[in-house]
Amino acid sequence: MVQHRLHPLRGGRNHRQSVGPPPVEELLLDIPRIEHQLLSHLPTLVGFPAVTGRLTGKRTIVTGAGSGIGKAAAQLFAAEGALVMCADINGDAAAATAAEIGDQAISLGVDVTQPGDCQAMTEQAASAFGGLDAVYSNAGVDGPGRAGDLSLEEWNRVIGVNLTGKWLAVKFAIPHLIEAGGGSLVLQASVGGVIGVPGIAAYAAAKAGVIGLTRQMAVDYGPDNIRVNAICPGTVPTPLVRATYEKRGGFSATANAPEDATVDEMIEAAVVRHPIGRLGTTTDIAQLALHLASDESSWTTGAAIVIDGGMSVA
Repeated sequence: MVQHRLHPLRGGRNHRQSVGPPPVEELLLDIPRIEHQLLSHLPTLVGFPAVTGRLTGKRTIVTGAGSGIGKAAAQLFAAEGALVMCADINGDAAAATAAEIGDQAISLGVDVTQPGDCQAMTEQAASAFGGLDAVYSNAGVDGPGRAGDLSLEEWNRVIGVNLTGKWLAVKFAIPHLIEAGGGSLVLQASVGGVIGVPGIAAYAAAKAGVIGLTRQMAVDYGPDNIRVNAICPGTVPTPLVRATYEKRGGFSATANAPEDATVDEMIEAAVVRHPIGRLGTTTDIAQLALHLASDESSWTTGAAIVIDGGMSVA
């Protein structure tokens, strides 16, 4: 990674007044500043704000990095200076995300329900990066179905990925964060773990469990300077949300759309549930994950932060 030293802008209060173009020497001195400013605008091409180096030097893991929120977070973490392990059950998708990022990223196919996979992910990242500073435990699956309609197999599948998987993805990182003198664990929960949402019994139970796990780990590992926080998104039209709507789960059940509506029509109809007038984007959630992974949230721990465009209070 190339670090750019910023130079003061010319023409400031203490700069000598002159007539005509500045000397060649001054133009040469300005090259690093100009280069940095040009680079800082690159992330805006994919919907991110300017690079500020908020994660410079941070060694991170993002699960579910092959698509949706996880991919957006991995890209944003790297744009802000982090080294990123891109993990996903779809190893090819994880590799594609890492390839888009470049030299700051590595990838691995990981099933977060398998302890061996999660341990290998953690150890490979720590070995490649020389340690770990933050993990965004984001990987998840859809889980539509009312409690009385679910099979035990379906219940276990959803709980296995969305709760047990959230724990396993951070479990093996804890010793590395302690060794580093502290760090940040960010767990993906959901507004469905905070309020009642139609037809997602196992999913809601898992996400409420993630919030409880987050609070407990914040208490247990606070003395080790490890912060633990949960993100509770509302409706973001990711592949997971689309899969839920296809099965008429979540807020698709109450969307102002006809019974034969397509997924796109149901997602569009769901906008009215959000006082802010739009659905969330993957970048909206990635920005919050970035904040929680960075040192700027150094006094934030044990929080379950709802980010839903006002849906839960409407």
